[in-house]
Amino acid sequence: MNTVVRCVHEGQRAVAVGTDTKTQIGALLDLVDLHLHDADVLDGTPVASEEVTLLLAQDEWDTEAEGALRTLAAHLHAPFRVDLRRLTSQGGVLPISAAGLDDMGDHQKYRYTDWLDLLMSVEDSPPPLVQRLLGALPREQFRAYPVLGTKNWWSLRLEGLEVAQVGPYKGWAQVGADHEGARRGPERSAWTEVVPTGRLTIDDDRSVAAAVRAINCFAEAWVQVVSGSLKHNEHALESRVLRGLVPITTSTGRLDLLRTPADGRVNWGSQFPTRWGRTAASGGRYLDVLMRENSTPWALELKVEGSQGVGNYYRHAVDQAVLYRHFIRSATHLAPWFERFGLDHTACRAAVVVPEFRSAADGWRRRLQRVCEAFDVELIEVPEHFARTAAHEPVEGSPVASGTHS
Repeated sequence: MNTVVRCVHEGQRAVAVGTDTKTQIGALLDLVDLHLHDADVLDGTPVASEEVTLLLAQDEWDTEAEGALRTLAAHLHAPFRVDLRRLTSQGGVLPISAAGLDDMGDHQKYRYTDWLDLLMSVEDSPPPLVQRLLGALPREQFRAYPVLGTKNWWSLRLEGLEVAQVGPYKGWAQVGADHEGARRGPERSAWTEVVPTGRLTIDDDRSVAAAVRAINCFAEAWVQVVSGSLKHNEHALESRVLRGLVPITTSTGRLDLLRTPADGRVNWGSQFPTRWGRTAASGGRYLDVLMRENSTPWALELKVEGSQGVGNYYRHAVDQAVLYRHFIRSATHLAPWFERFGLDHTACRAAVVVPEFRSAADGWRRRLQRVCEAFDVELIEVPEHFARTAAHEPVEGSPVASGTHS
């Protein structure tokens, strides 16, 4: 059940939310936004200004959603607090601890013990097979990303679009996949025009040469497909941020990449794994971009305008940023990885990065800014063209674009 019901509970603005984890977590941000915007009344009914209530409709306790909601409630800095309660299928209303999730450093409880070995196994440079592919495809947009959740494995992407996965000795080239009953997307269609079989194995000199030809041909075809497109793409924006093309400026200065751009077209800082609470899932919740300001890591959650608009969608980036920041600050077990980059994980800060708002959406920008401030998250706007799917490179003689905090 994904239903969200806004109501008044014991004289307080309240929301009851169903059992989908992301919906449950997002409901708290929506509740905070509504109360910041109109604290004293709900549909003409006066409500208490100093407290709001979130009713979590589930029988289970200590779930990922419950843990995330506790973290968010504890990190709220506003003239009101959030009362968390669990609404059971029997109609019971049970209290949820008001304390934040202060034991996230327990890597055994939260099941991320093995992550340290995976993170530390990533070498300072890609294996020779990856370097051969990078050397044979001298496109600035063609980058290698370490896959932090799989030992010694690399994702090769063209402006954020994955075109290959490669390990020390073998890999494959592929864009998208075919699913029964589903239409092919434009990326997959363009790829299969070049590679009718859909996938190429990479394991020897001949297969490397074949993969290079295929990726080059696909790159040329894809440029034509998206040429002139104004549509936004989060992966493209992420790629441009990670290769230093998009300046990211906070209230304290411009952020730097984890490592210098001279690191052989490797996008360090992408998809760092985190936990938001207890879960049976083996995979983590993956942070978009990790950058730095001297020894301070910055967790960046990126969003772009799409079919979901900019209101709720951008706002839910705030809860993600808060949860990523809290995990990184708490994860002492992973400290050696941060120390490898000269970072103090306990000092982590967070920001939401979005394209500049259109003038017609200025009201949404102000509301998002208030929510960000309530959770000590910075809002950073970057020039809109950096988010477009179509390739972007600086034009000689043009002003230098800069990301700015709000």
